[in-house]
Amino acid sequence: MFNHLPRKTNIIKAFIISGVCALLNIVIGFGYRYLFLKILSIEYLGINGLFTNILGLLALAELGITGSIVYRFYDPISKDDVKKVGELMRFFKNAYIVIASAIFGVGLAITPFLKFLIKDTAEVPADVNLYIVFILFLLQSASTYLFSYKLTLLSADQKQDQFSVINIIISFGRYSSQIIVLFITKNFTLTLLAGILITMALNFIASQWVASRYKFVFSVKSKLDDKERKNIYKDTTAAMFHKIGGTVLNSTDSILLSKFIGLAVTGIYSNYYLITYNITRILGVLFQSFTSSLGNAHFMLDKDQRYEIYKKSLFLNFAAAGLMTVCAYSLINDFILIWLRKPLFLDDITVILIIIQFYIQAVRFVSMSYTSACGLFVKDKIRPLIEATLNLTISIVALKFFGIAGIFLGTIISSTLTVFWREPYLLYKHAFGKKVIEYWFEYIKNVVVVLASILILHFTVNKYLNVNGMLHFFVLKALACILIFALIHFLFFFRTEEYKYMISLIINLTKKIKRNK
Repeated sequence: MFNHLPRKTNIIKAFIISGVCALLNIVIGFGYRYLFLKILSIEYLGINGLFTNILGLLALAELGITGSIVYRFYDPISKDDVKKVGELMRFFKNAYIVIASAIFGVGLAITPFLKFLIKDTAEVPADVNLYIVFILFLLQSASTYLFSYKLTLLSADQKQDQFSVINIIISFGRYSSQIIVLFITKNFTLTLLAGILITMALNFIASQWVASRYKFVFSVKSKLDDKERKNIYKDTTAAMFHKIGGTVLNSTDSILLSKFIGLAVTGIYSNYYLITYNITRILGVLFQSFTSSLGNAHFMLDKDQRYEIYKKSLFLNFAAAGLMTVCAYSLINDFILIWLRKPLFLDDITVILIIIQFYIQAVRFVSMSYTSACGLFVKDKIRPLIEATLNLTISIVALKFFGIAGIFLGTIISSTLTVFWREPYLLYKHAFGKKVIEYWFEYIKNVVVVLASILILHFTVNKYLNVNGMLHFFVLKALACILIFALIHFLFFFRTEEYKYMISLIINLTKKIKRNK
């Protein structure tokens, strides 16, 4: 009834298809941003970034219930327990109706106070009604919850490839409609409206398609028993803290910038955010495709077998995050100049801090996936609140002394003091029964590889590469980043079993792609 293909097959399919879809989504997104800035000003991007962050905060209404429900799917799916999966989906549906209503209600309540989040309202373009635009954002966010719960079943059933294809179709429809309306009307509000209507329509179609594929699940009429519901509520308390912490970390940067710096700088930062977010998204799509497989493995394999899968996955995560960090540090400003044809840059210190923040997040994907898959978030429920409090406090204080750089300094310090050491400690102690020193040994080696690559690039390629044409320069510099990182990574790890596994995986992926072609 459910997906019982070999775990390795599911992971490879997710890697290939999800990776391609993520790349397509990025290309479309960057193309839209380029056209947006050709027609409208940077202040419009500032409004977009501000409202996106506000909606991120409103998503607190979800209270982490998604995580506390989703990891419960893995065990019944592995046992073909249709009744249990159906009961969970019914509970999920009712929970999301309540969440959507709460988000919309709270959003309407804060609408009159939007102007207090903007340092200088004179920066708001004359043709923008803040309240109407915000309500449009609100409608899109709330409506997503009414349909997306069904799509979650695809991920839980190790069909991340299908989930990714659906998302790229929705993204393509949204961006296409927005580009058409933007060209015709040159109106920010109508452009948003077009994207929202198409997104809602495609989400509805996708949810109906999933329901037709899993009729046996959605035909279940029974409800979860009281004991199971109480357990979900108990886990939701822990997940709620993670949700609050994560939301404060990820959804306050643009709000702080808008309040203390201004909409124009918020718009400039939004370009850096879009780049690092999309790189993170690629890594997330690739490595969070492990979540359902890791969840399946957690219930099917013993500790030593689970640890072997984790080690290989973690090595891939470290290598990919390291390479992306080296490329991002060396290429991000060059990319912005080629992409937007304007030197919309932040200062060097701020860019370095953004890259450090990106790296700290990027190396966590496999660990986060495993923590989610085996429900370890319950043992770490206070940590996100401490991290969020530290982040907000340090960011506001540091902003007064260091300007925009202080915001990212706050995130780095708060992460280092909390999740940086806490997450691996819990995994190694409770999931594997191993000493966490093994993790830190690999982590430090990867950091050395990244720093060595950056230093070599900085003192050689960045200084002495002299090529006519920005695009040629960018391509050669990107190739240099890849080759230098690959060489140093090889020197450090070529004898390890994980490195040999990575090479064999790359070879197998290449062969599979050729066969599919």
